Amino acid sequence: MNSAAWPGGRIFTGADGFPAAESGARTDRREEMTNDTIAAIATPPGTGGVAVIRISGPDAEAVLKKVFPRASFTHGQMVYGSVRRNGELLDTVMAVLFYAPKSYTGEQTAELHCHGSAVGVRRVLGYVLECGARPAEPGEFTRRAFLNGKMDLSQAEAVCDFISASSQAGAKASLGQLAGKLKERVLSYQDRLTDALARVEAVVEYPEENLEEEVSEELLPVLKELQKGLLGLADTYRAGRIAKEGLRVAIAGKPNVGKSSLLNALAGMDRAIVADVPGTTRDTIEQGVDIGGIMIYLTDTAGIRSTSDEIEAQGVKRSENAINESKLAIFMLDGSGKITEEDHLAMRTLKKSKADLLVVLNKLDARERLSEKDVKKEFGVLPLRISAKTGAGIDELKQKLLKYAEQDKTAGELLITNERHVFALRRAAGEIGEAMEAMEQGIDMDCVTIDLNAAWASLGEITGKTVSEEIIDRIFTKFCLGK
Repeated sequence: MNSAAWPGGRIFTGADGFPAAESGARTDRREEMTNDTIAAIATPPGTGGVAVIRISGPDAEAVLKKVFPRASFTHGQMVYGSVRRNGELLDTVMAVLFYAPKSYTGEQTAELHCHGSAVGVRRVLGYVLECGARPAEPGEFTRRAFLNGKMDLSQAEAVCDFISASSQAGAKASLGQLAGKLKERVLSYQDRLTDALARVEAVVEYPEENLEEEVSEELLPVLKELQKGLLGLADTYRAGRIAKEGLRVAIAGKPNVGKSSLLNALAGMDRAIVADVPGTTRDTIEQGVDIGGIMIYLTDTAGIRSTSDEIEAQGVKRSENAINESKLAIFMLDGSGKITEEDHLAMRTLKKSKADLLVVLNKLDARERLSEKDVKKEFGVLPLRISAKTGAGIDELKQKLLKYAEQDKTAGELLITNERHVFALRRAAGEIGEAMEAMEQGIDMDCVTIDLNAAWASLGEITGKTVSEEIIDRIFTKFCLGK
């Protein structure tokens, strides 16, 4: 076994880098999952140009040759031919074989590129299963890649995030993690912890040298800087989550201030009905808009006011729910009129929510009766003047939305997009803090070793080195079949 993979010499690891106490069970699990050959359709369901069946496992080549008879294959070379079952033609396909370890899963892998017929590809898959493969579980191909060391756990999670990305920002963030940027950052943090632990271990092993004070003075600034880096990376989660999931923005205000017109202007299409009659919008309307590569989910809400109309009252209630579910609310005012009690009611409703506020003064195209100074005096916020009707100020509003979405992001910065990673980073930072406190108080260095080992293990949960089997199971159940 190897003690270098988990520093401090206190917790040993097996050859795979997992704790010795778990490595036997994990090895059994790995053998259980990789001893058989699996198959699944790797392309989305339905019809299309091509449908791909993926086969992986020790018998992938044997299964492929039963389905697609051929004496030999060249690694990575596509071959054209037919799939026949008992003489019946199922499809004409392109077949390819990848020998271990030069494959996605790290094991023998084959693919059949069929015509994109939903019926046809299911028939071919059925024949593949008859020839010795079993149906793959969701995410099992990527799980095998993780178990075989082709990627760490953060990269495996990035595969799922990239597939489900709904915006350029989300795709870019997940691709960065898939390329190993987060893995490299975590390993660099762990290397610094390993160095610190080596110094602490020297104090523990040679107490007669009285090195406690010297080592503490040396390590405290190093650990403080490391803790700062961990917390700084964790703080990118807000921008990372928006990149991954999008930003929810509610458009709110009293009736007939132009909320639906603003939704249409931002969306570049007539998504909501627009009329001069107050109360036209009775229900919330949602529209996704890509602004600067980030998906902004806009919700047009019913005008907020007191009403005896039961249907309109339900719409107002839904507006309040939509505002509470949003990260940001655009509070719209009518620049052609005066501030009314309904405006104050809408503002009070917004202030009760947790949403941040952006005030917009609409109807720049109409005769101005309400100025920015009036709004500032009444609500304490300087508004942005726009015309949802003519489009004046809309580009500036889009830039403000984009700036809000990216306010915690710096150029080229790695973004944390996964809540599990945030918890691990913050827990590691807290454990480093406890180690520093122990040093400052002159507590036995054995306690410092325990805290620093715990921080190293917390970071290992991100890459999968120290994560439990239960968490691994939970992660891969989120994957689709065939990936």
